[in-house]
Amino acid sequence: MGSNSAQQVRQQALAEYPTIEQFVGNTPLVRLQRLPGNTTNTILAKLEGNNPAGSVKDRPALSMIVEAERKGIIKPGDTLIEATSGNTGIALAMAAAIRGYRMRLIMPANMSEERRAAMAAFGAELVSVPAGKMELARDMAKEMEARGEGVVLDQFGNLDNPLAHYSGTGPELWEQTRGRITHFVSSMGTTGTIMGVSRYLKGRHPDIQIIGLQPSEGASIAGIRRWPPEYLPSIFEANRVDRVMEISQREAEETMRAMAKVEGIFAGVSSGGAISAALRLSAEVENATIVAIVCDRGDRYLSTGVFSEAAGATDPQPCTVEEYPSAVARLISYPEPRYVLFTADRDAETGVPWCPDCARCLQAVRDEVATVGGTLLEVEVGSRPVWKSPEHPLREDIQLRLTGIPTLTLWRQEAPAARLGPELERASSAEDARKLVAEFVRHNLPQ
Repeated sequence: MGSNSAQQVRQQALAEYPTIEQFVGNTPLVRLQRLPGNTTNTILAKLEGNNPAGSVKDRPALSMIVEAERKGIIKPGDTLIEATSGNTGIALAMAAAIRGYRMRLIMPANMSEERRAAMAAFGAELVSVPAGKMELARDMAKEMEARGEGVVLDQFGNLDNPLAHYSGTGPELWEQTRGRITHFVSSMGTTGTIMGVSRYLKGRHPDIQIIGLQPSEGASIAGIRRWPPEYLPSIFEANRVDRVMEISQREAEETMRAMAKVEGIFAGVSSGGAISAALRLSAEVENATIVAIVCDRGDRYLSTGVFSEAAGATDPQPCTVEEYPSAVARLISYPEPRYVLFTADRDAETGVPWCPDCARCLQAVRDEVATVGGTLLEVEVGSRPVWKSPEHPLREDIQLRLTGIPTLTLWRQEAPAARLGPELERASSAEDARKLVAEFVRHNLPQ
């Protein structure tokens, strides 16, 4: 057998075995079993942490490099440059290692140690900018390219980023749900995921709702951004998103911890935000199939302490009306007995509720629930004008139909089982309120 023939036989034999690149995509879509509670909706999680480098960013990273090669922009041996908050950097470092490129990554100093270590393990060179300065990282990448130090792939403006999701993630979701998907929820960073998936799904059925997620003002959630207008990714098209929801860092982290405890899904903070949004959405619709992107794995965040006992020691924190559906869903992850106190908003400076009856009973409720080792979720119903509105969402909630505050509710099997309301409003003193709460708590202890 000639050398050429032997080489052909060998190549055919090798072709029977996949390379690591071929395992990017086709990730599992799983049903949440416990967090959604008693609902007609189905909430599904797309587990992108199952990609080889551990996140949804594996898809655009490989796509951008392969397409740049095809277009003749880069060739093996070149230096690639990218600004990243973490997951894209890890994915690019992996893809660069596979295809023979040098990789230089610029990232804010507050990114987790696990992310830095993963990039370095793939052979990438790391350049740090001050914490939270993602815009500076992007500017620095362009300056390096202008000096001839390498080629910037530019995940924020590269159309091969959303193309990876148009050709991969979107079709997968359509096939995995057999076309039943009604709502798609995704965090928004570069916006590549939501742009590509939206384009595909809307092409299949224009009524599918696309929900984008961004951090609330002042929140810092890796992978989700509120971009200044001048830094808004050029691949973003606002008309492809039907609704934008804001998520606080605390809500995202609490849901992330609950996902691990009751669903067995070990994911990162932005994934907690996406599931929070899906749970909120589920309270508004019926007979829906809601898909949320779980974009990475929780092991990338262990060094930050978000999964530590100390981090979860104060869960659940008081929540707003907007967060109420996801906060109540998370109750299942906390010890019984579980109570929900509906109370007035607190003054930002004094911490005292505007409603005197609420102020009178608040500490008594906290003390009595702590005495029995139970869980207390405090739900702030809003300002006085908001609460007085007959259209207040908690008045219309079919499970609750809240009529007054303060109201203390025992929560069992994802629903209110007993409540203490008008009596608390009529309590003439803090001591009277304490007696009422103590009797209610003792009467409703688990048998």
